Amino acid sequence: MNKPYKIGYYYERKAKKILEKEGYLVWRSPASKSPIDIIAINDKGHVKLIQVKRKNYNINGLYINKKDFLKIYELAKKFQNADNVDIEIWAFLGNRLEKYNKKDILAMF
Repeated sequence: MNKPYKIGYYYERKAKKILEKEGYLVWRSPASKSPIDIIAINDKGHVKLIQVKRKNYNINGLYINKKDFLKIYELAKKFQNADNVDIEIWAFLGNRLEKYNKKDILAMF
């Protein structure tokens, strides 16, 4: 396992545990090359599609390239009016978590 994969795996597992504590059924999509790392659904049918990233300590920016961001942006755009589907980016800076929802994502472009 290479270092970037280990780091991604660590934060994806961390996100999975947070969601499970909130009552979500959670699946990871490891090494899928898709814009979604985590799929979560609760007993009310609320779905979260999440891209997990870590933040850069030096410049406080997301580790996400434009191509990957555009895929997430397109998902947010497609589901912007779906109340039961959230498209999110979860960005970890150490143990601190910042969440960006689909409105945030749409405003970034």
